[in-house]
Formats: sequence, structure tokens, C-alpha cells
Amino acid sequence: MALVRKLVPEDDSPDARDIAITTEVAAEIRKALKSMLSRSILDFLVRYFVTKVNWFDTLPQVLFKGTDPFTHHRIDQLLYPPWFLGQYQRWWSLDKLSSVADVEFTILFLRVCHYASQFLPSPTYTIDSIKGVALADIRTSCDDVISGLAPICIRLDPRGSLIRVQHTAFAGLGSMCVGRMNAFWEALSCSTRVAQQIGLHLDTMTLASSVDELEKEMRRRTFCNLYVWDSYLSKRLERIPFLSDGLSAEIMPQMHLLPNIDIGAGAPDVFTERVLRAQLARFWRSHSPAKGSEYDAIGAEERYENFCSTFLQTIPPVFALEPDKQWDDRLPTLPMQRQLLHMAIFEFLCWNFTPALVQQADQVKHLPGYKQVLISHNKKALAVAALKLLEGVSTLHMMMGGAHTRFAGIIVPIFEAAVPLLCLCADKNFPGDTGDGRSHTLKKDPLGVGISNVTRSGCMQAAWDALNRLQTLAEVSSMAEVGARTLNRLIDRLHSTPPLAQAFEDLNGEADVITQVSETWRCDPTQGYAMEGYQANSPFDSTRYTNVGSDWEEMLRDLTGSFELEDIGSHDGIYGPIDEVYPQALISDLIN
Repeated sequence: MALVRKLVPEDDSPDARDIAITTEVAAEIRKALKSMLSRSILDFLVRYFVTKVNWFDTLPQVLFKGTDPFTHHRIDQLLYPPWFLGQYQRWWSLDKLSSVADVEFTILFLRVCHYASQFLPSPTYTIDSIKGVALADIRTSCDDVISGLAPICIRLDPRGSLIRVQHTAFAGLGSMCVGRMNAFWEALSCSTRVAQQIGLHLDTMTLASSVDELEKEMRRRTFCNLYVWDSYLSKRLERIPFLSDGLSAEIMPQMHLLPNIDIGAGAPDVFTERVLRAQLARFWRSHSPAKGSEYDAIGAEERYENFCSTFLQTIPPVFALEPDKQWDDRLPTLPMQRQLLHMAIFEFLCWNFTPALVQQADQVKHLPGYKQVLISHNKKALAVAALKLLEGVSTLHMMMGGAHTRFAGIIVPIFEAAVPLLCLCADKNFPGDTGDGRSHTLKKDPLGVGISNVTRSGCMQAAWDALNRLQTLAEVSSMAEVGARTLNRLIDRLHSTPPLAQAFEDLNGEADVITQVSETWRCDPTQGYAMEGYQANSPFDSTRYTNVGSDWEEMLRDLTGSFELEDIGSHDGIYGPIDEVYPQALISDLIN
């Protein structure tokens, strides 16, 4: 392929922006668009996505005046909002869709609208319809239009583009919101395939000269997100990642976007947390034992020591486990970003020590004494990591307002931490000797202090608290409902099997529930998202960035005029009158 590229430069490769729509295809597109929602509904959802769902802390602080922290619950940052808003406005000004790029963008903003609708109702918008159209019908309409348009794009442009990577990823994120982890995995498969076909995994220096710096940065940020999702989801579902372990500096995000915001020199970039998450995933990918290898208690300890002495030392002070909080007041979502990183750290530490649970008691008895001590220590380290993960979840949930949420970043870690705690509580020998069993001294040791203080009662109480939180969230989340049901069954099993040693043996025998925790998230069949054959391109028109930049607030003002929140309907819900908690001209108020 390198020789082919030398003979046929990238400049000569087909681009979705240059693939015209024929008369016959135009008729297909018009047919698909007939079931599209009115602009007022789509405007509402786009605005809700930008101001609430996208965790938009690239905005000046004044933009958050009067908003509810509950709704700032996603940190994926898959889209650059100024570009997205500019393209969305441009789309409505078109007389017709004249290229594959225009059709791909249609799919993208419909995916965004579908995704945003999954976070409604919310404490600030308590009804289940928009302008009289039920949320379920809104989602169905978006899916119907996408199902009609996606095959056209694949047929005309089989290679793919950045926008196709993005809108396919949004399909996966939507699946995750409703607990369809297998569907997310399928969507991620499609996204990574397209990403590699268009070279997101390659140094941006190899791109054609027509690609501007902003597009290059968005390519790097999109690939960074894919790497993070691939790493975490493959761990949870116990599968092989789609992307290779390597993550060179050349393909990592490099730009500080929106530098005109006056918050002071040295402020962390909005994307720093995602970069750190990718680096964290890369560390554990490169240090994890080979799949299928025999459990090694010494290896688990060595990996932990290596992690503490290397990776933890490289985290910037603002994101450290004992952080510098000087920017917190000026960057409102920075504390939540930091908390997400800390939760990820403890989740990986849980994965590092979890294999200690699957060791059979008879096997452990015949091991040398020092190995038995190490296994006991591994279990206590696992308990501390799980407890700290649950503590982090509770902190993040309170930062978000403590209300109901469908955010998988809250729901999944609760379950993933509670299950090993229940396994530990089923072991009659846990926690064993109160000593920490280690001779090393680490400068940074996030688990060390807690190991000597682990108790069975503390672990059991944490599991009960996790169950209660999941049961509360189950009122709005099917994923939380499945997790709560499984935890409740495990707790009942633990209490109903009289001797504790027998309970531990029984629980260890239920591999589908305990050692294969990922099965809990496979609660629904894979949902089709018209992704069969997705190998293609997307329309990132570098010439269209010209008018975005620092003037994008004007776009928000323009969009505000078409939202007409007062026409959506008044409703006195459990959070009070809607006109009190959801200002009618929110964006205008926030900007002005």
C-alpha cells in the first residue's frame, strides 16, 4: 500500500465531498427524509446535546450560569462543538444534499439527536415528549431516516471518512446507554475499521496538504477516544482489542483548542483527561499478563509497584490522586474529569488483582507459605481498590447533582466493584492477617494505607450501598436494573448458604456471574444500526472551518430563536415548575 500511495497521492483519492448525488440517488434520499422530524425538535436536541450532554467545559465559565451539573454527564468529547454547530446551520441552508458528505452529516446530527434524547426526561426537563412528540417516536424517526441514508453512503463511498467514524461511534454510545454492550462492541468494530481505512492510526504528517490543522486534531482526538473505548470495553467483555497496543505521540492530541478563553496561562486543556485515560490504558495493555496464562500473585504485585513508580509519577499535578485544585473554580467540570480519571485508575487496579478470586482453596493450600501470603495480600489490595472505586463513583455522582442518571460511567463501575467485594465476603478466611504482607516502600501507594484497615463488614456494607444506588438508578436505567437484579441475587445467595466456606465454593462455581462479570451487560441482543459493510468515509470539509473559531457563540444565538421552549409545554414535575428550572432562552441568557 505504501507503494500505491507513492504512485497515487492522497490528493487524488476520492473524497466524500466530491462524490456527487445523481438524480436517482436524490430520489432515494428524499424518500428517506420524508420521516424526518421537524427542525424545532431537532434544534432542541442539538442544543441539549451541546449545552448539557457533551460536558462542554471548553466554554467560558459564564456559559454555565444557571445550568444543572447533573446533565454534564458525558466526557466523550467526540465532536468539536463549534465545527458541529457550524455544519448544522449550513445543512439547513442547503437547497438540496449535493454530495455524500452532506448525507453523512445528516446521519451524524440524527445520531446526536437520538443520543441526546436518551438523557431525557431529566431533572431540568421532566416530560417525555418534545413539542408533543414522544421521545420513543423521536428515536424511531431518527433510526428510520438513518436506515434509509446509511446504505446510500456505503454504496457511493465504501472507503469511509471521519464523520462516519464519529456517527457510528455515537450509535455505540447510544447502545451503551441502554445496556447493550454487545451492540456497542459491534459499533466500535465498525468505527475502528473505518478509522484504519482512512488512516486515523497514522501520523497526520502523512495526510494530504489540503487537510488543515483543525481537521488533523479532530482525527487525533477521535482516534484517542476509540483507543480508550476499545481498551475498556475489551476488558469488560473479556475480548481482544481491535486496535494495537501502541499509541505513539504523533497520533495523540496536540492542540489546545479555544485558546482565546481568558482563564490564565498554564490551564489544563479540556482534552487532557482523555489523553491521560488513553495513556493509562496503554500502560495496562503493555503490562498485563498474556491471556490464558496462569495466575501469578508475584506478577500482580510487581505490576502494581511498576504502576506506582512510573505511571503515577507522570500524572500532571492537576489530575494527581492528591491534586492541585487551583483551576477548579475557573474550569467547572475539571473536578469531574479528574474524578473520572481516578475511577479509571482504581478500576484497572481491580482488574489487576481480580484473578486472585478464582484460585481454588485446595490449590492455595498446597502453595508455599509466601505465595499464600501474597494471594491474601492480593485479595486485600483488590478490596481496597474496589472500595476506592465505589467511593469515587459516589463522589462523582454527587458532583453531578446526585439525581437519576443513565450515565454508564456511574452505573458500570458500581457493579464491577461490588461483585468482587461480595466474592471476598464469601471467603471465610478474608481478610485474614491484618498485616499488609509487603516489604516495599513506594513514594505513591494509593492502596497501601487501606490494606491494613480492610474489614469484612466494611466490604459488605459497601456492596449493600452499591445495590441501593443501582436500585435507585434502575428507575431510569435498564442497565442499572440488570446490575441491581444480579447483585441482589448474589447477596441473597451469600446469605442463604450457611456455611461461608461452602458459599465461597458455590460462588466460585458460578463463572457466568462472578468471574465472567461481563455477561451481566449482555442483557439485550445486538441491535442493528445499518452498519453492515460500514467501511467508509466522512465529510470533514476543512474549508468550512473559516467562520467557526471564536465567533461560534453567534451560532448559538441564531439557533436559540428556533427552539421556542415556551411552546414545548409547561409541566409541573417532581422537580418543580419547568419554567423555573429550564430557562426559556437558556443559551441567550448564558451568553448575555
